[in-house]
Amino acid sequence: MRLRTGGIDIFYIDESHDDSVYVVTAVTVPFLRKVDSVWTIIWPDHLEAAKLWRRRIKAALGVPSTKELHGVKLASGRGRYKRGRWQFTKARSSAVYRMILADIDFVPDASIMSAAVYRGARNLYGNTKLEAALHALFQRMRQQCVARNANAIVFFDEGHPEYRKLYRKAQIFLPTGSMFGGWTSGLLSRNLPLDMFTKDGNDKASRHCHFTQTADLVAYAAFLKIKSEQGQLTNWQDHSRRAQRGCCTENQIPPNNGADAFPRSADRRPSSHA
Repeated sequence: MRLRTGGIDIFYIDESHDDSVYVVTAVTVPFLRKVDSVWTIIWPDHLEAAKLWRRRIKAALGVPSTKELHGVKLASGRGRYKRGRWQFTKARSSAVYRMILADIDFVPDASIMSAAVYRGARNLYGNTKLEAALHALFQRMRQQCVARNANAIVFFDEGHPEYRKLYRKAQIFLPTGSMFGGWTSGLLSRNLPLDMFTKDGNDKASRHCHFTQTADLVAYAAFLKIKSEQGQLTNWQDHSRRAQRGCCTENQIPPNNGADAFPRSADRRPSSHA
């Protein structure tokens, strides 16, 4: 395998689901890029930016930097995120979740993607539920790698051996349909494997990884959006979903009862050429 001209990206994957909706999200972090004609490992720049993000969260919201972030716990007022000892009220927890989501700034644009399936939907090339969502996510990951002409590595949240099995299969066989209903060969699908991914899948404990926790936060937001569209939100989920509307625009981080929003450095972007 030759190194592609776009360098190497790392995908961090996590999921959110219940008995009817299954969502998987990938966060793409640039690892290797050519900077001033020299191959340069730029992943540490994004890690430092993620650490700064956690320090802003701690300063503004009192959530310890070492506390693992879970979307469902943050949105529902569980998890003892307030100073690491107490629960936020449900109303406050929704605002906290929104502010944390809105302040994700340590990856380049178009670096977060999600795929979802419904329970009872037609299987996707033999896959159902979370496995079907993951199959669709792999297709999007490949499409992004082709667009960037990049190689890639993948990290899964630990505890999902079935994901590694499906990933290994996708490196060899990943049937993909056409948006036009078929390929020029006349076939409805074509094998477009993850042949630019350099190695076997890796397991990563999310409690030790800011990027995997980010995938979890976004996956749960996507999950709430889909449940809202289906009219299946519980009362607290509906409240949390309403609080998140508009959260993805950087300038819409709300103040905390008149207090300043997140303190920011002069340059919020990673010091890389990604």
